Amino acid sequence: MYKTYKLHSLFFSVVNKMFKLGKYQFESFKYRPGHRANYAVLSQPGNREWGVKYSPTYSYDSEYVALKKFSHPQIPKRYDCGKEKLFENDKLVLKEHFIVLKHFEGEDIVEYYKQNGLPDSGEMENVVKYFASVADPLQYLHSNGYAHTDIKPGHLILDPSTGIVGLIDLELTIKIGEIIKGMTEEYASPEQKQMNSLLKDVTDRKGERVVLKQVKVDGRADLYSIGLLLYEVLTGKRRTKTNNHPIEINNAIPQKLNEIVMGLIDEDQSNRIPSAEILKEELASV
Repeated sequence: MYKTYKLHSLFFSVVNKMFKLGKYQFESFKYRPGHRANYAVLSQPGNREWGVKYSPTYSYDSEYVALKKFSHPQIPKRYDCGKEKLFENDKLVLKEHFIVLKHFEGEDIVEYYKQNGLPDSGEMENVVKYFASVADPLQYLHSNGYAHTDIKPGHLILDPSTGIVGLIDLELTIKIGEIIKGMTEEYASPEQKQMNSLLKDVTDRKGERVVLKQVKVDGRADLYSIGLLLYEVLTGKRRTKTNNHPIEINNAIPQKLNEIVMGLIDEDQSNRIPSAEILKEELASV
């Protein structure tokens, strides 16, 4: 289980029931142990184009406000947000905070390769294509002055039929130059960890300003996290568990792709691949 303010794990489905949350209906939901939200694809209203994320304890107001700033086909549109009673087969369960979003068909890109095995030389072209797709919404966010800051398994949704990846869960998104709202330790950049450590002793805005003079979190933090996910896809291992280069674990990896991964996960952000745009250019040369 990830050490995080909001933890994610495998999805488990509950079926053969009817649920109603306010005016929204769904037949099954995905439960992620340790994660604060459940997720369901709506059956009413809409044509399975909307999904609802809901929790009894956490409001989605900040994510709803954040998503208003963005318009990109690989970032979910938001439709509604609030708090309503949840019914299971007409039986009241409890009140839930919720947010209704565009649904991205597909599955977590890390889980996809866990299920299908390590990519061989014939699959490398697809891996490159998928992560080049990820670069598009990232470049959009960063060019508009924002960083996602919580890229990890479960937040990149791959549709293998199109090769397009959706970037979801923008609850911790910040304007570049602001204080982070949280992090997932296993997938956070060194600068996020440094800021988080410094913030432990901060009690006011003055203290936050001092921290911001010492460390800056920007789009390169997202690129570091992308590097960790790419490492995991290519090797089946978390970078935190090994110091090997990817090519030392999976010799089907092209040398250029190995260099890209190592360029993303450089501990020094000034030596890291500097932008999603350049990442896409580098991937095109594999």
